[in-house]
Amino acid sequence: MKFLTLAARNFKEIYRDPLALAFLLAFPLLFMLLFGFAVGGTSSPVYNVGVLDRDETELSGRFVNEVLAEVPSLNVSTFEDAESAAEKLKNGNIRAFVNIPEGFGGEVLKSYQNQSPDIVLNLTYDESDVSVSSQIYSTIDAAVREFAEVHIPVTINTSHLSVEAEVTQMDFVAPGIIIFGLLILVPTSARLMVKDKEAGYMSRLLTTPTRPWEFISGYSLALVVIAIVQIIIFIMLGVAFGMNIVGNIFLAFLVYFVAGLCSIGIGMVVAALSKSENQAEPLCWLIAMPLAVLSGVWFPQEIMPDFIQVLGDIFPFSHAVSASRMIIIRGADFGAVSSSIIFITAWAAGAFMLGIALFRHKMKG
Repeated sequence: MKFLTLAARNFKEIYRDPLALAFLLAFPLLFMLLFGFAVGGTSSPVYNVGVLDRDETELSGRFVNEVLAEVPSLNVSTFEDAESAAEKLKNGNIRAFVNIPEGFGGEVLKSYQNQSPDIVLNLTYDESDVSVSSQIYSTIDAAVREFAEVHIPVTINTSHLSVEAEVTQMDFVAPGIIIFGLLILVPTSARLMVKDKEAGYMSRLLTTPTRPWEFISGYSLALVVIAIVQIIIFIMLGVAFGMNIVGNIFLAFLVYFVAGLCSIGIGMVVAALSKSENQAEPLCWLIAMPLAVLSGVWFPQEIMPDFIQVLGDIFPFSHAVSASRMIIIRGADFGAVSSSIIFITAWAAGAFMLGIALFRHKMKG
């Protein structure tokens, strides 16, 4: 039958490209392993928390140094004043800070003497992720009750970081989804170049005096326009679905733009290394999807094991996600996200330089 003959022919085409077949089989395996390590492990997330000790007694010092500092899920740093702690909270360096008021040690001492204590703590948290804030609250509540040897709940007065608009789940999710959308530029850019390579168009270009950087520029310019249109559409849709942009929208656009350049550059490198679309397409997704997981596109990086967080921070997209969330949710200025923008820009420049070098090598061959 003809359909069996056609099926046999297509199977042979796949079989003759073992690299593409290997990527096809490896992609779901790698993605499952990475996703399992990221969210399916038994390790607990670690949150950066600040402490301001206004009591300055022996008991309050013991609570900070011997209790809070020993909680596995908390990375504790101390502050001298509330203003510096609030600044670190606004810039995303800590997720919450605990203000231990005067009289804390005396109330704990009452508990030790079997009297009725009135233990109070003040917790200021980052409201960009409500689930994280509730976990920090529960952890500190359990720690202080164990330290004071009381079974009844203590009083923890909570307040959130002051922002111009109420933070919603969409405010947290949308910036990551925009980065994921820009990651799709990786297979798009690779497919464009590899398609021309297979059709022989690029071979004909090689007979002209065209230089490697002109190759890259010619292909990437069209993709840059697509990236700009994508970013505008994504931001408009985010706003339409309830995303509140507290900070400078043009600064957020800059972060997304350089992240888009990274995606285009990575796609160019894949195209230079691939011989066919069957190789380029799965390889691009093998890169893009794990990067989305590592970068905290769908959920906070804090819930991942430490080594996964370190691995994610090597790549530019985790910095793009965190920087864009800081701008959109907290209204961070350029100074607060400048290091992230420099890192992403350096990554984009490196990807394009590598793409040019690879194409120069191909042209010499």
